[in-house]
Amino acid sequence: MRLRWLDIKKLFSHKGSSGVTLVELLVTMSLGSMLAVATSQVLTQVYVLTPKAENSMQSIHQVQKAGYWIDRDGACAQLITPAPNPFTVSTATPLIISYVDWDANKTTISYSVDDNHNLQKQIVITDEATGSVISSNQMQIAGDIASITAQYNQPDPENPRKILTVTITSQVGSSSETRTYKITPRIFY
Repeated sequence: MRLRWLDIKKLFSHKGSSGVTLVELLVTMSLGSMLAVATSQVLTQVYVLTPKAENSMQSIHQVQKAGYWIDRDGACAQLITPAPNPFTVSTATPLIISYVDWDANKTTISYSVDDNHNLQKQIVITDEATGSVISSNQMQIAGDIASITAQYNQPDPENPRKILTVTITSQVGSSSETRTYKITPRIFY
């Protein structure tokens, strides 16, 4: 037996009724509520969780940038100050790393944190023989630095090598990241 569209339509049509049945109304309402729940979950993801993830990634990135530059410069160091006093955000004494290049130019790098929680790096290159400044510049290395400590010490009396230990914390919004770097300079005293 073959049904045509008109036959199916006649099967479901009720002559004299003009409206929707309770079952049709309940099905429509349940589909609408499921769509509303799905939409609210998507909006929650977009407006709440995405900024939190972005803050977390930003704080990780800032700590990594600060750690990279201090590690890079500290590995070249011939002299690190302050020693043995720690360098922190609250101290007025900057972390100073210096070394003499193969061409007898002395490079002095000063790290400090400004009032806006930015880690600043000032590089001064001088001629070791004359003491005249060849170049000087300052740059912002990382932002959102909540705390930083650096201490240059000798951890083990049997090991004459000193280690620069730097702990950096960055905070963006409610997300924070802390990393500790242990740097062994190329020349030790």
